[in-house]
Amino acid sequence: MALFDSHRPGFNLLLVLVVISIALMSLDRIGTRWVSQLDQGLGGATDGIVKAIHQPVVVSRGIGQWFVERRELHAEVDRLRDENTLLRGQMQQFVALQREVDELRAMLNGEASAIPGVLLARRVGHPPSLQGNLFTIGRGHGDDVRPGDPVIDAHGVVGQILRSTRSGATVIQLNSRDHMLSVLLGDTGRTALLRGTGNRQMIAERVPERTTIEPGDLLTTSGIDTAFPRGYPVARVTSIEMDEAQGFIRLIAEPVADLERLDHVLVITEAPDAPDDSGSESHTALEQPTITPPADSAADESTPPDATPATGATDDD
Repeated sequence: MALFDSHRPGFNLLLVLVVISIALMSLDRIGTRWVSQLDQGLGGATDGIVKAIHQPVVVSRGIGQWFVERRELHAEVDRLRDENTLLRGQMQQFVALQREVDELRAMLNGEASAIPGVLLARRVGHPPSLQGNLFTIGRGHGDDVRPGDPVIDAHGVVGQILRSTRSGATVIQLNSRDHMLSVLLGDTGRTALLRGTGNRQMIAERVPERTTIEPGDLLTTSGIDTAFPRGYPVARVTSIEMDEAQGFIRLIAEPVADLERLDHVLVITEAPDAPDDSGSESHTALEQPTITPPADSAADESTPPDATPATGATDDD
């Protein structure tokens, strides 16, 4: 037949392939088992071919990404090195100023202030609790972390150590309803008790009406409660509510610490050269339990006997 002449082999091959394709599609439509197995086998082979063809593209992209990440990593290391140098330089000035202040206090028969120790800790989770204002860190008694120790981040106060075990500790955030601390109201020199509400806002009540404070002013730790050192940023005033009948105002503030995205925190411990005043009255006052643990964890028998927080937090009912 002229249709299958030898001088047209390409057309003959195409015709055979079309017939085979129609036959396979018909069998696939019928759904026989051996055709399904054949389809899976051919599909696996074609997938392997596609992956092999695409592999050079994947490798080239991976190499490019590696170079980009390496360049970004080097830039980040350089930035951190510069920042570390700057902070070290500022710290040298701070130590010099601290020495001068201590000398002036000594001349006035005052008491020299000790520079507290700072311990870096990583947040490792949240304890089982009805409230979301607790989290755990990977530092404990073995790292000299004790109940009542203040906890800060790069911006300000985060909270306090509530409970401590050998290898971990629970932190209660300052915006918890069970936490309260004494703060300085901006540059006025006045103090007030700032308590948490369980959410982003914090409240300072019964502030004298004549206090010259405005939204945006910074509230810092006063040091009066002996739990937090003086001068650490706590919150910024967002609004002021008037109570003319009582002659007081009510301050609404928000923490300066980034409580929603905490990864690493700093635990303020005693200064390395701090004197041992375990028998003094001030130390005894610090050991008075003033934080009431949440109801669902109050019966935790694993809490160490000495896990009593400092005076900087109270149970606000």
